[in-house]
Amino acid sequence: MTAFECTLCGKCCMHAGGELIEVEKRLTSRDFLCRQKIIGGTFRARIEERFLDAFRDASENKAHPSWCPFLRGLPGEEGKYVCTIHNSRPLICRSYTCCAMRIFGPDGREVGKVKGRRSLDTGDAALRRCWDESIAPLTTDDDIVWRTEVTGTLERAGYRVEAYE
Repeated sequence: MTAFECTLCGKCCMHAGGELIEVEKRLTSRDFLCRQKIIGGTFRARIEERFLDAFRDASENKAHPSWCPFLRGLPGEEGKYVCTIHNSRPLICRSYTCCAMRIFGPDGREVGKVKGRRSLDTGDAALRRCWDESIAPLTTDDDIVWRTEVTGTLERAGYRVEAYE
């Protein structure tokens, strides 16, 4: 297995950020007292120096209230987003991984991913059919055995799989 590598799509922080983090008070030009909405408690968030310019542009965030207040578009990189408080982000963000597995088609394009424990996210009809017919019926509770069987099944069907720790 390889270590997970973020693609900077920002989807994790676009759909959950506003539900997880609330800014209670601006402490300095770079520091904020924030509340973790689900688990309670506060933490101090610090805007990283390298993201100060990006953080100042909050126009996209104002149009999307569900976004994390610290998510920003990466300047000059269309469709790429960064956590401007990455080094001081709370534990709930540190422990989150957007997927356990990425699935690539024969042409090398990502065609699906396994989110959560065992949920397929795909728009590819052939992958969906393969999943429904060969993987969904698997009954093992052992995650290592399941991952091995899924990888083998998908590879025999012509897919390439990257599983993450």
